[in-house]
Amino acid sequence: MTQMTQNPTHCAFLGIRRRMAFFFRERPVGRLRCECVTKERSVTRVTDVLHRESEDHEQRWFWIGLNRRNPMDNNSWKWSDGLAYRYQNFGRYYYNIRQCAAVDMGTMTWLAMHCDNMIDWICKIPRDTTAPEWVSFKEADYKFFDHRTTWHQAQRICTWFKASVASVHSAEEGAFLAATLRKMHKNSDKWWLGLHSYENDGRFHWSDRSVLNYVSWALGRPLPLSRDRKCVYMSASKVEWSDQKCLSDLPYICKRVNVTGTIPPTPASPLPPSGCPEGWSSHQHKCFKVHGQDLSSRATWSAAKLICETKSAKLAVLPNHLEQAFVTTLLYNVSVDLWVGLTSDSKGHFQWAKPGLLSYTNWAPGEPLDNSGPLHNKTPGNCVVMIHGNPARYTGMWASRPCELEKHAFLCERKQDPALPQAPPLIPTSLSGPMVLGRSTYRVVQKRLDWTGALHLCESLNGTLATVGDAYQQAYLTLMMNSLRHPAWIGLYNYGGQTPFTWLAEQDVVYSNWQVGEPNQMAGCGHMTNTGQWVRSPCDDKIEAAICEISAEPMAHRWKYPGQCPNSLSQWAWVPFRNHCYAFNLQTLRLQKDALSSCKKVGADLLSVLDESENGFVWEHIQGNAEQAHGAWLGITLKGSALVWDENTDLSYTNWEAHDVLSMLSANSCFWIESNTGVWKPGSCRNRTHGVICKRPRTDVDHLPTLIVLMVAGLVLVLLIVGVVYLYRRQTIGSRGSYDGARYSRTSSNPGEQAEKNILVSDMELNEQPE
Repeated sequence: MTQMTQNPTHCAFLGIRRRMAFFFRERPVGRLRCECVTKERSVTRVTDVLHRESEDHEQRWFWIGLNRRNPMDNNSWKWSDGLAYRYQNFGRYYYNIRQCAAVDMGTMTWLAMHCDNMIDWICKIPRDTTAPEWVSFKEADYKFFDHRTTWHQAQRICTWFKASVASVHSAEEGAFLAATLRKMHKNSDKWWLGLHSYENDGRFHWSDRSVLNYVSWALGRPLPLSRDRKCVYMSASKVEWSDQKCLSDLPYICKRVNVTGTIPPTPASPLPPSGCPEGWSSHQHKCFKVHGQDLSSRATWSAAKLICETKSAKLAVLPNHLEQAFVTTLLYNVSVDLWVGLTSDSKGHFQWAKPGLLSYTNWAPGEPLDNSGPLHNKTPGNCVVMIHGNPARYTGMWASRPCELEKHAFLCERKQDPALPQAPPLIPTSLSGPMVLGRSTYRVVQKRLDWTGALHLCESLNGTLATVGDAYQQAYLTLMMNSLRHPAWIGLYNYGGQTPFTWLAEQDVVYSNWQVGEPNQMAGCGHMTNTGQWVRSPCDDKIEAAICEISAEPMAHRWKYPGQCPNSLSQWAWVPFRNHCYAFNLQTLRLQKDALSSCKKVGADLLSVLDESENGFVWEHIQGNAEQAHGAWLGITLKGSALVWDENTDLSYTNWEAHDVLSMLSANSCFWIESNTGVWKPGSCRNRTHGVICKRPRTDVDHLPTLIVLMVAGLVLVLLIVGVVYLYRRQTIGSRGSYDGARYSRTSSNPGEQAEKNILVSDMELNEQPE
């Protein structure tokens, strides 16, 4: 390395993750902004710079140039430019066996580390060194880096400039990039673009999350689908794209879009109620209908467009994920691909048949293909079908097809007619009741619970957390989640992190709808966002809702608890939840003391609630009775100056509506849980607007309450005694009637003698009777 002068001025840079020695030889990378520092205090000044520049950076440690790897230096620390250090800021004292130094951004101190650790770095370059300039084209700036790196490292560097690896949205933009590369006399022909796929997915995405509305594939590309993650590069000489593994080292182009702000669209005026003709399906003031399921009525794209127009309609336009979800539900009984109104021009730029910005796409893995242009000797024009389900996990996704060489069914759309009656929506306005899709019944539980608590609550409703087995279920739940507007747990989990995610029934995840970049860790539980995408979260996180899938038959629960609940008797129908049984009687409104007494009669206590999951369970079961019972009594009592449950258990969990509830109490205060909200309130014990919930532990033997058992046993004993007495009296009266009347008269004999005579006479008469 070059020896430096006494007090040169340098600039601080950040570097991407590499081993230290490798970086110092080959990989200096610049930061967006550089600040000058002097050599004598270079590291401390660089630390200040990095503290300001990397506050949002996800990593805490960065390599600096201090090391003692040279065996000729007698194990002494030196800077990478060969100078000994005169200032040190080591914060820990276990660096005797470690050879390289890093700065800890959390404590602003240095620490020694093993040199083969993979972390980011800080470097410096002479002040007069010029970084690559940004080049503008239309509304974007581009920076060309000719040093080679992997696609992931290229994207990482671009993000430091508030940019991404370049996306390309037109033939003109591709031509500009190629011309700029040739003008700058760049030696490399292959340059990374931002298009890539995820592992086990195959669908292409731009790294800046812009829409994929243009392709320029080389002949034979993209490569056949595989499980590997693939990244895309462009050829500067041919302006064509190819895909390969992302770990290859190539130069790259960063792109940042200069958007100063957009004028928000004017809200549309509400449309009057309207409906659809018979046979058309209604959604958001549109009507949709599938045509051409019979082989004889299928058509090319242009013919399908004309047929829709003859029906005062057009080929369907799908501007967002909600309309996509709705039309996917229409494919349940469809067995063919459907043309939609998306097509590309001869330059490979996709647009709707009706002019408008393409802002949403749903391409299948490996799509779209480039079937256009004389360069490929293919028929100009490339139109889009919505796949019906071959393979099933692609149902509803889009694929490109030659417009006039294939015939398919097609999906028409038209405006609703104000003269026609409005049809009920697919998703009901209220999500409180059961919702049916095919053979599945769903119920939304709007309670803030962790994943296990949500599962227990679903099990108490004779269900489990929902499984998403195909695109139809996913589409329906996507529409449901849009109405819910909260994330919701589903039955997806992975406790150990050593195996892939599975459903609760130990089913493999055949169909998936993970959000881009998910699952970002292997262990955790799955929930849906309000857009229907799946996200991994820690299982003990609490979110606002859960989707239960309800069974018509009794279900075996995942977690078995010892014991069971009593048989239902009259008004007492017992519901199991974890280790306890609950009887809900909200039809009969009672005073608090009467509620307590009625629970004691059945061997139970008045309701206690020990955690948020239990509160959610109770609330779910009483909110449907809000018009009948305003709430249900709680078994809380005032003991001294503290509140306890009836069994003298402290209130470790509460859900009071008011925070200062103790200041609102009196000697006659009682407590209840509200049916509408699930919150707790204090008030008068004479309130007659509340129902009763009794709670008791599960028992090893299914038996009736002790009082009922005693009553039944007493009744049986009484009936038995009455029966014995009746039979005895009947037998005695019958005997006296036959013998005394015929043979005996009253005498003065004592009772013992008379009894002996009677016995003797009886025996003699029996012996004299003919055989």
